[in-house]
Amino acid sequence: MYKIRSHKLAVGQAGVDFVASPNAGGALDPKFLVIHFTASGPSSDIAKYFSNRQAKVSAHVVVRRDGTVIQCVPFNVVAWHAGQSSWTAKDGQRYTGLNRSAIGIEIENWGPLSKSGSGWVSWTGSAVDASKVVEARHKNGGPVRGWETYTDAQIHATIDVAQAVCSHYDLTEIIGHDDISPGRKTDPGPAWDMSMFKAKVFGREEEGPEVFVVRSPTGLNIRSEPRASAPPLRPVPLADGTRVMIHEREGNWRFVSVLNEAGLPDFSGWVHGSYLTEV
Repeated sequence: MYKIRSHKLAVGQAGVDFVASPNAGGALDPKFLVIHFTASGPSSDIAKYFSNRQAKVSAHVVVRRDGTVIQCVPFNVVAWHAGQSSWTAKDGQRYTGLNRSAIGIEIENWGPLSKSGSGWVSWTGSAVDASKVVEARHKNGGPVRGWETYTDAQIHATIDVAQAVCSHYDLTEIIGHDDISPGRKTDPGPAWDMSMFKAKVFGREEEGPEVFVVRSPTGLNIRSEPRASAPPLRPVPLADGTRVMIHEREGNWRFVSVLNEAGLPDFSGWVHGSYLTEV
């Protein structure tokens, strides 16, 4: 759907809405695509916020809840979205301060929520529809809490944008802000199905079973059913670094086979997909 012309998104012959941010500068050599949430509600205009010099933050693209895409910084210019960050690429090279090497997409979303009576509220105290909330523990640790879900329109729009960006700049790694700044950032969080997203962007949805690795310092329970209340199948959680093969998806849950040292399936069950990273 989207094309890139002169480092800006376009649809057909027309460019997408561009709200320039002054919080940017310097040449960007894109190596990664980083996904964020805005931690904002439906009434916020994040692109406009980025246009304020006092905000001291920006991203290349904002995706609104209705799927509207707004660009704020050209893709060949550094945007201020990653902050203090580091990442080891697939080739083993270590990167720090990823603003200089990453394109950033901000998706409008409240992020983590707090329980209030029988409902949920954002960090501002705004009520959030319970039907738009998933309860989960973040892959980097912390308590089980509520997270606002992403809309179908946002998911589809972000896939379209990411496909254009990754194709044009030959990017092979998509990561979350919580990957490059663990402990400091939680976006895009458990409500964002990163595994599905990457499969769609890179056209792997028709491939066979995918191999992932468990990323949880405290281990990951494998359960009999796709829900947190289901009993664990094993008394000891899967260790950090365990390799698994995904067979089936149900919401944020994955039915997997745990691979032994020979790379063969050992036993199977359900795990939460937020704790899995693509090999």
